[in-house]
Formats: sequence, C-alpha cells, structure tokens
Amino acid sequence: MTNLTGKWVVAETMQFNDETCKVEWVSVEKILAKDDLDKDMIMLLKTIVLFQEDGAIDFLCPLPEGVSQAEIDAAIAAGKLKLKDGMMVMDQKHWKEENGKIMADTGAEGEVFGEKVGPWEELKVVDGGMIEMMMYRLKKAE
Repeated sequence: MTNLTGKWVVAETMQFNDETCKVEWVSVEKILAKDDLDKDMIMLLKTIVLFQEDGAIDFLCPLPEGVSQAEIDAAIAAGKLKLKDGMMVMDQKHWKEENGKIMADTGAEGEVFGEKVGPWEELKVVDGGMIEMMMYRLKKAE
C-alpha cells in the first residue's frame, strides 16, 4: 500500500484530444508548454494536495500574481482566506483506509442509472506510484 501522507502534485490530467476525439491523460508539463492557458488552469495545475495523517486532505494553490501582502492580510482577517505553507487552502476533504483500499471524499454526490452515488472514491495506484483522484493523476512531491 502506498504511503499517502505528505505533499502530492498534479502530474497528469484528463483532457479532450481534438484530433482523436477522445479524453486522454496529458502531462502537466505538456499543458503548461501551451501559450493559450488561462490563469485559473495554471493555478489548478500547480495545486498541491496535502494528505495528512489525521485523514484530512488540503488542496493548496499558489497565491495569484500581483496580490499585495495587505490584500492577503485583509482576506485572512475577514475569514475569506486561509494560508498553509504560503499557499491558499482552496478546499479541504478527507481520506481513509477501508478494507485495504484508500478512499477519498471527493464531495461529489448524485445518481448513476437511478442508483445513489456517495462522495467516497477509491484512489487507485497507477504508473510508478502515481494515484488517480477524480480527473487527476498525482505524484509524490520531492
């Protein structure tokens, strides 16, 4: 079983390939090499996922460029922003080990073919220790 605790970075994400008309895994390096990326996509691809021993998962994003320290301090004081390791905490979820599987609360709920689906999803270990979580493949940060 993979040691989940620690920092993980986005290594690959699913994207639609116009040439093959299929959704495929694409490396972050390849995506970041494109000229037409918007700021939100760049921030998303630079997200750090912090799995903690207590079962918490923090999604950490870099602060946007051009934001002053005064703006950051005001947002923190107003309760609109939480920082961890110099990054914005964008979301917090949970993970657990259950029946030998690593499960993560994705926050997604709904129905599939009339059957209720809960937010817990198995994190699969793939390609040399990466884990799949929703539409992302994460690798352990160095």
